[in-house]
Amino acid sequence: MWRVVTSTIGALALFSSVAAAQAPCTTDANRVVAEVYRHTLERGVDPGAQGWAQQLADGRLTVKELVRSIAKSPEYANRFGQTESGEGQPYERAVARLYRHILARQPDQGGQRNWANAAQQRGLAVVVDGMINSAEYNNNFGDWGVPGSGGLRFCETTNNQSRYNPRRNNPSSASAEPLDNVRFRAMDSNRDGVIARNEWNGSNQSFRVHDWNNDGVLSGDEVNAGRFRQGRDVEYEDFDRAEDFAYLDTNNNNRIEQREWHSSLRAFDQLDRNGDGVLSRGEFVRASGAAATAGQSIAVAADRAWTETGINVNAGDTVTISADGQIRLSPDSSEFLSAAGAAGRVAAATMPNAPVGGLIARFGDSAPVFIGQSRTLRVPRSGRLVLGVNDSRFDDNTGQFNVRVDRN
Repeated sequence: MWRVVTSTIGALALFSSVAAAQAPCTTDANRVVAEVYRHTLERGVDPGAQGWAQQLADGRLTVKELVRSIAKSPEYANRFGQTESGEGQPYERAVARLYRHILARQPDQGGQRNWANAAQQRGLAVVVDGMINSAEYNNNFGDWGVPGSGGLRFCETTNNQSRYNPRRNNPSSASAEPLDNVRFRAMDSNRDGVIARNEWNGSNQSFRVHDWNNDGVLSGDEVNAGRFRQGRDVEYEDFDRAEDFAYLDTNNNNRIEQREWHSSLRAFDQLDRNGDGVLSRGEFVRASGAAATAGQSIAVAADRAWTETGINVNAGDTVTISADGQIRLSPDSSEFLSAAGAAGRVAAATMPNAPVGGLIARFGDSAPVFIGQSRTLRVPRSGRLVLGVNDSRFDDNTGQFNVRVDRN
């Protein structure tokens, strides 16, 4: 009897999988965006959805990158990405929700535990990228499938195909890309068709940024100046811009043209301040988050785990972070805390051995660092600086710290 039942279930699962794969695609971008909102944000669309639909219809965005953007949005973080009381380990419920919203299934115990550990150390954005870049996601949904929709898929139009190479759906085939890029040929010293880290003419941070599928090597579209990583915008380009200007300027004419650009056209237009269709070195370097926000006051709200600063830092930089302002960890509490935090400790907090309610920071993918009211330190990892409040639950917190970041 067990064998019969098992076979029946297996047949039904196979039928469901085949049916989903054969389901007709739709050219209705609004319908696709509405379905992503329904499944990922668990609500209907708002006026902002029209912009996503237009990018999808124009071939500037894939469904995969739409899901990624929404799962990394502030709204998603505030509603679904917080730690909660009663969890076995911090972020385990937030990770479970990401399993449902991105992979469209319940979490497995081992995976949930590992991703929760990653979220504690590096933030939920790492979990989002890991799930979306996974073979499981690629096999089930690819670039155009909508998770949790019962097989809905956006049709690949001529626009889509002209801007997005289908081979990127299968990272293992990337090395088959012709070595027609002069940078690729020059860096591929052992002629094996991929660029390893020891062959890369750049920093560790820029290597990680260009390794789109996180397989530890660069190949195919990842190093082709005529391709771009779909969905990347200015705020995600966390690498040394001065270094990468020379990398992108393939014809060495001291400007970056659209055919040399590997990110989104929207990002290019944002950087092209004078609208002349090319990026000067000044336009490219000035777009760094560090130039825009270092030395200014940054509001770090207590009701969220992390706050983006827009500041890029390099390992070895010396920075001073100072804060004023007060927060409360509960609306019923009469205690107002400075950035130094309280005397107590909370086992489920982001930093369980540091004062609860204190100001903390992460540098790129570093472990959290306690800051308090003021601290001068050497940056441990290159990347984007994010600031947060050391706590285990955030939705009942009030107040904010006003933080200043200075390079010494």
